[in-house]
Amino acid sequence: MKAFIILVGTELLSGMTVDTNSLFMAEELNKYGIEISSKITVGDNIKEIIKAIEFGKSQSDLIIMSGGLGPTMDDLTKEAIAKYLGKELVVDPEEYRELKKKFDKLGIEFLDNNVKEVEKPEGAVSFGNGAGMAPGIYIDRIAAFPGIPRELYNLFPKFMDYYAKENKLEDEIYIKDILVWGIPESHLEKRIKNFFDEKDIFYEFLAKDYGIVVRLQGKESSKNLVEKIVEKIYNEIGHYVIGEDGKRVQDSVVSHLKTLGYNISLAESCTGGQIASMLVEVSGVSKVFFEGIVCYSNDSKINRLKVSPETLKVYGAVSEETAREMLAGLKGDVAIATTGIAGPQGGTKEKPVGTVYIGVRILDEYYIKKYEFKGDRKRIRRYSSMTALFKLLKMLEKRVEY
Repeated sequence: MKAFIILVGTELLSGMTVDTNSLFMAEELNKYGIEISSKITVGDNIKEIIKAIEFGKSQSDLIIMSGGLGPTMDDLTKEAIAKYLGKELVVDPEEYRELKKKFDKLGIEFLDNNVKEVEKPEGAVSFGNGAGMAPGIYIDRIAAFPGIPRELYNLFPKFMDYYAKENKLEDEIYIKDILVWGIPESHLEKRIKNFFDEKDIFYEFLAKDYGIVVRLQGKESSKNLVEKIVEKIYNEIGHYVIGEDGKRVQDSVVSHLKTLGYNISLAESCTGGQIASMLVEVSGVSKVFFEGIVCYSNDSKINRLKVSPETLKVYGAVSEETAREMLAGLKGDVAIATTGIAGPQGGTKEKPVGTVYIGVRILDEYYIKKYEFKGDRKRIRRYSSMTALFKLLKMLEKRVEY
């Protein structure tokens, strides 16, 4: 079965908004074995939207649309669907009452044009929007959802549950994601590609800013076969694994800290609080997170962490010696320190942009290493943060009894 995605919105064409919705929808569709044949982006023009629907119908079994369901004059998706199908736009009285209740609850005046949000082509099925106003709709193999990501994330699983039951998609797809860090994608493929010789198992590499996802996909009935391949992957490159499925490196770190009964403190210079931000994404981190200090200036390093002025004078802020004293100045069972040059200015011949010292301490065990990351400021900071958590995870894993 194939799906065709239509993204509606002039802001997507102008670059004012970046599309993330199609990525989410593709992953959800893949769970049911539905392949994305193509996706297209169109502006807020009813003729262009209708042309996109016509093309999508010729290419796929299902059309998924995102955007253009709001109350303003440029929200034209439902009108385009109705015109394509030769249907009238109607308003369900119960959906109208529910919409007005939402406005009343928020203390917002309900205007005449807000009625557009519950209009739909006659005969369309609606899906309640638990995160916004406009419901999602489905009619004649065309589904449409709001373009606001949080609303789409609320609505799309409801639609997929309905669609799977209506179309008897009984043998669901089994997906296993292995998340790795610290190994180039080409090296990763070379080491594990021979494991993928089963014709019914599909695999791919997905490069993300939080690691490389090795995705294995087969039918639910092939679950045991997928798990055998996963075991082979662990035996070959287990050192680089930082999580599975939706679990990321910070989730794994927090889980191990809880198991060991350790707390953690951070001293971040070049990463500027990014490691702390990653950790606090994890629910329950308060049980292990003692403190995070953004010690960007030398004065902060001296006053907050007791780094010696002499150390800074002789070796500089970006040095192994400074990183070690930053770690020593932190309280807590576990500590991370980062100090480096993220650029684009500040580099020298001896210490070019991308030079970063990462320090990790577990009780009295110290690890400090110099790295030379490539890329722009954002990439250098991201790689520094990820590498620090990766190294900590691998040190913690040695202490956890499985």
